[in-house]
Amino acid sequence: MISLSDAFLKFKSRLELTEAEQTDASRRHKRVRELLRDAFDLERDVLSGSYARRTKTKPLEDVDIFCVLGPKEQKYKSQQPSKILEAFQKALAKGYPNDSVKLQRRSVQIDFGVTSVDDDSGEQVMSVDVVPAFTLGNHYEIPDAKTSSWIKTDPDVHKQLATDSNKAFSEQWVPIVKMLKKWNRTHEKPVTPPFLVEVMALQLLAPPFSGGYPYELKSFFATAADRIADVWEDPARLGPPVSDQMDSSKVQAARKALTEAESLVSRALRLARDGRNGDALQEWRRLFGPLFPLS
Repeated sequence: MISLSDAFLKFKSRLELTEAEQTDASRRHKRVRELLRDAFDLERDVLSGSYARRTKTKPLEDVDIFCVLGPKEQKYKSQQPSKILEAFQKALAKGYPNDSVKLQRRSVQIDFGVTSVDDDSGEQVMSVDVVPAFTLGNHYEIPDAKTSSWIKTDPDVHKQLATDSNKAFSEQWVPIVKMLKKWNRTHEKPVTPPFLVEVMALQLLAPPFSGGYPYELKSFFATAADRIADVWEDPARLGPPVSDQMDSSKVQAARKALTEAESLVSRALRLARDGRNGDALQEWRRLFGPLFPLS
């Protein structure tokens, strides 16, 4: 039977993207970017989101592309923010079936129709999310169809904060965030959006790394349950709070899920101390799903 420390190392490895997944992601996002370059004046188009921050979990649900529009597209700034999203949708529909290109609040999604495989065999990207943006000083602004406004953001700042946190945490911040996001997905995403998990981790995973994943996870779940109702600001201090989707009912449900997660970790630790390693591993699998190994 596998030891707990070896199980976590194996779990950590399973959360890493495979070469096949990275190849598929590269192939898909390159085609999307080519379509958009043909249709728009782009200053730059870069990978962003959790894929760029290396906090993406398996299966590879989506890849984000951040497209900074050039001077020739300034006309969209005087229109409703939804107009640029609709223009992106129209351009992408030339290369993909109409029903697979979907408008979202701040992006356009291309759904590739890949079925989610919740184990270590998934090798394909399920979707790509494209975010149109304009340069605003040293940062950017993106459309928000829900509020009919342009909001400030900066994925470069988000990426640097993740890099700095990982370095301060002995290169273990990213693996733990992946574990936390895997828990969130396994339990139907009580914390919404998933980026909120990362934002909370920037504050709640305090360096230095203790050397043990179980106790870091236990501490995070306990503190997060206490603070889930807080307003969690954009780490770049530019846009609206990342927690703006968490209304009172979602906060209540998330607190319950986080509290149950902390209790489950405590139970797993007790079972391990009592020499019941197999039962402890089963508890960890309940927390993270089938990617957590039992052998």
